[in-house]
Amino acid sequence: MANPVMNSIVKDWSTQQTTPAGYPTMPGYQPASQQAPNPYAGQANPYAGQANPYAAQQAPAYGQPTGYGDPQAYGQQQGAYGDPMASYEAMMTAPAADAVDRGRMTYDDVVVKSLICFGLLLAGATVGWMMGLASPFIAVTSMFVGCLVTLGLGLFVQFSKKVRPGAIIAYSLIEGVVLGALSCFFEIVYPGIVVTAVLATLVVIGVTLGAFSFGFIRNSGAVTRIATIGSISFFFYYMISLVLSRSGAVDMTAVNNYKVFGFIPLGVIIGVIAIIIGVLCLVRDFDAVKVGVNTGVPVKYSWLCTFAIMTDVIWIYLEILKLLSYFMRRD
Repeated sequence: MANPVMNSIVKDWSTQQTTPAGYPTMPGYQPASQQAPNPYAGQANPYAGQANPYAAQQAPAYGQPTGYGDPQAYGQQQGAYGDPMASYEAMMTAPAADAVDRGRMTYDDVVVKSLICFGLLLAGATVGWMMGLASPFIAVTSMFVGCLVTLGLGLFVQFSKKVRPGAIIAYSLIEGVVLGALSCFFEIVYPGIVVTAVLATLVVIGVTLGAFSFGFIRNSGAVTRIATIGSISFFFYYMISLVLSRSGAVDMTAVNNYKVFGFIPLGVIIGVIAIIIGVLCLVRDFDAVKVGVNTGVPVKYSWLCTFAIMTDVIWIYLEILKLLSYFMRRD
């Protein structure tokens, strides 16, 4: 399975017209075969054969002013040609258009939009945290509604034919409320777990980004397939677990606490696998940004790349939070 971020980019980018040399076309461009024919092609010169009306005029006598020696006249002639030449020289000496001038995505675009989205995520988390302290009932209700809304927004962004910056911004803010309330509950039960989870998440992201930047980790077809299949599998696993747990059919807490090899909780193994899959998704999406910048995709796709990276970071944080809870329990 291919990278869903690059699928949307390539699908739109591959339909854009290019010149025979392979460069992107400008508005109004037409191939030579489609250009309108010359309406004067094949017509005879209507002035051919007519005598020159100025040929019989007598040249001025020697010594009379001709206008060529007049400094004022010379200055007027020079002024008439001075502006076009200055414009031509300015055009030739101007710097070449960069990616920003051509409306192409850059690393700065992704960084700026990431700061916007993660800033909104943090603001929403602050609100959710305060709600968890003030009224647990309101916080739980907000979490439930927020999960449904963010699920719908995520699917809308993922499968929409256009890039939806407004939906991505709304997702960041609402998801922040959900994370804030959930983190507040974890902090109440396991004091200090949130700070540890945040620091661990930052370390994982920093190490992954550094390894990718220096070429120690590279994206490949196998990495993309594992990341995509793994993330989809975990999505359905969590949905089924939620349904079974809420319906009372299966006690998922007992399942996660089941000791594998007699001492490792099953939830720990699942959490470690989930974090590994999340890191592979992060590598895949880092590579999507790199390919997008090198290919010169439109700047609007920086929103989609930001959304993909943000969802990876959120997933890794939640898995680390859950994993730490197994080691901080007071059994």
